[in-house]
Amino acid sequence: LDNEERVEATFNAEKMAASIESESIIENLIKAKGFPDCVAYIDGDKASILVSSSGLLETEVAQIKDIVIREASIPVENISIVEIN
Repeated sequence: LDNEERVEATFNAEKMAASIESESIIENLIKAKGFPDCVAYIDGDKASILVSSSGLLETEVAQIKDIVIREASIPVENISIVEIN
């Protein structure tokens, strides 16, 4: 690898590590709100949150979105929350 390729590979690795860390923090904070089963996936400026629930209240959706916005700086319109029964 030449120097430019190394720099790009390093940048991509750091970006991926930051996403993984954000996903873990988001998952832990959502679990602390009373949702024991959840998975967060961040892809650039989009987030998908899978939550085990038999029906989310609007306030719960707002709490989850707030966590994602705070921890990953993802715009609210790019947050997808999927309920899994």
